[in-house]
Amino acid sequence: MIAGKIESGGRLFVTLAVLFVLPATPISAQRIDRAPEEVSEVGIDEKLGDRLPLDLAFRNERGEDVTLSRLFHQDRPVILTMTYSDCPMLCMLQLNGLVDGLQDVSLMPGKDFEILSVSIDPTETPERARLTKQQYVQAYGKPEAASGWHFWVGRQANIKALADAIGYRYTFVPEQGEYAHAATFVFCTPDGVISRYLDGVYFEPITLQLSLVEAGEGKIGSSMDRILLFCFGWDATTGQYGPVAVRLMRFGGALTLLVLIITLVPVWLWRKAPGSVAHHGPSTTVAASFAQHQDKESLLEEAGDEKPSLDSSSSMMPVVPLPLAQTAYGNNFFFPEAASDLAGPVDGLFFFILWVSTIFFAIVVGVMMLFVIKYRHREGHEAQESPTHNTFLEILWSVIPTIIVAVIFLWGFGAYFDMRQPPANAYEIRVLARKWTWEFVYANGHRDPDLHLPVNRPVRLIMSSQDVIHSLFIPAFRVKMDVLPDRYTTTWFQPNRVGEYTLLCAEYCGEQHSTMLARVVVHPSGDFERWLTDAASFLEGVSPEEGGRIVYQRKGCAQCHSIDGSARSGPTLKGIFGAKHEMADGRRILVDENYIRRSILEPMADIRAGYRPVMPTYASQIREEEIDALIAFIKTLK
Repeated sequence: MIAGKIESGGRLFVTLAVLFVLPATPISAQRIDRAPEEVSEVGIDEKLGDRLPLDLAFRNERGEDVTLSRLFHQDRPVILTMTYSDCPMLCMLQLNGLVDGLQDVSLMPGKDFEILSVSIDPTETPERARLTKQQYVQAYGKPEAASGWHFWVGRQANIKALADAIGYRYTFVPEQGEYAHAATFVFCTPDGVISRYLDGVYFEPITLQLSLVEAGEGKIGSSMDRILLFCFGWDATTGQYGPVAVRLMRFGGALTLLVLIITLVPVWLWRKAPGSVAHHGPSTTVAASFAQHQDKESLLEEAGDEKPSLDSSSSMMPVVPLPLAQTAYGNNFFFPEAASDLAGPVDGLFFFILWVSTIFFAIVVGVMMLFVIKYRHREGHEAQESPTHNTFLEILWSVIPTIIVAVIFLWGFGAYFDMRQPPANAYEIRVLARKWTWEFVYANGHRDPDLHLPVNRPVRLIMSSQDVIHSLFIPAFRVKMDVLPDRYTTTWFQPNRVGEYTLLCAEYCGEQHSTMLARVVVHPSGDFERWLTDAASFLEGVSPEEGGRIVYQRKGCAQCHSIDGSARSGPTLKGIFGAKHEMADGRRILVDENYIRRSILEPMADIRAGYRPVMPTYASQIREEEIDALIAFIKTLK
């Protein structure tokens, strides 16, 4: 800027820079014996909330007579600074800092806000102010900002009145022929009320942006700016906007509530809509479909569609996010339909805890709001001494929660005890879990990928895993139990409603965890035994190839091996028979009957190149005639 007087005022402005601009900067290479006496008269007395005298008259850079009201009748905030063009250093640093900070601010002077630089030098002319404006508009690099950056001059009385209104203390130093002053920007609302002071010569763009949005009273800035302003508050110690924990928590809570509403309400409406699966509940034609299982052709039709997988477009349930799948099948907002005797106590305890929590939440928040309103600070009311002890209240809020917690404990313990004590006449089913399929072994030796159950009869599951930890979860039964390797875990339940339900793994077990699903089929009375007899002899009366397709489905081969050439976690079965394939150790092996049989019983013996050794062994889990049928089926996959 203008540096003609910098030599004469060097010591004065070094002192001012140290005192007002760089208070946190260590000074080690310079010694200042004492500050000039004029410095004691310089400073800022913040007057937040005060209104500017809008009738003060000045002259703009074009020599026109103007008043402050000319800028403050618009719907734009104003950045006010008091400088002068012949300042040798501090004003130049201050305005350059503003130019640098505004480069990354999305708001534009003249469109979103105004900048007003009022000279503290009463001898400064409009022509001199015009030259200063040209210099800084050019430095800003945005010519359109010229209409929004104003440089005004005026008489000493009006300059002093404006300085007093904003708490700006400065003084003239005759010996130096200069003004001693501080560096500050005053942010004012569109109607002339002081909203923020920014002291210094360098400003973060986010600080400038939020100060303008705050001063604009919601009339400028984007929605994101308003969100940031809500979550960030002014920190007077740092002179910047910083995160406010309480506001961030409020915003996070509101955002969480909004997400829940957006995701859950559509599912709830869908569930109530006529014609939806959830609206009708379990299939009303289950008994008829069970009768069809007596026919061998129905078994082939059932095996024709592969189970859902990451590569399959079929699905066992409507396409909704897995966390919402429970609500999609329920008769209430929180749970799927109750289909076992254990579901009643679980649901009852849940809703008891829910309503107790809701009632106490309403009481606490209601009383708190009542006290906030009733005991708010009011002029002329003296604060009364708060009570420190009330025996009745202390006993009340100790005894009642204790009773409620005891009820919850006894209720929960009783339900848990019942869930851990199966009846002596429970029908036992062996459960084998492996990545990423379930296998259920019945009393006659039949193995099935789906869980078939008799209605109104207790069933005990004896479970183990062949690889990692899984967790059997049947939402409709309110049953969940971990399935562990190298040990047995058990659970039991009594289905009381005929239908088909979903069984899933509730413990993350690998990349295809979400596809580890199975059907739970509750048969009408008498149909379970008939189904079990027919299912065990499914190979009778069908060709080996047709029987192999059924084995491919029932043993869970479809989870890892496609028959259409698509890639899954295991190699496709399409076109492999009779071809040579490279193994992980570099060997090339012909895929024949012996290779397929060895891969089923000893899957770690020969690992295909490019695939991980994750397949479990099926030794003792598959009959020889089932292996023969599966080989015959693979031969047909050209």
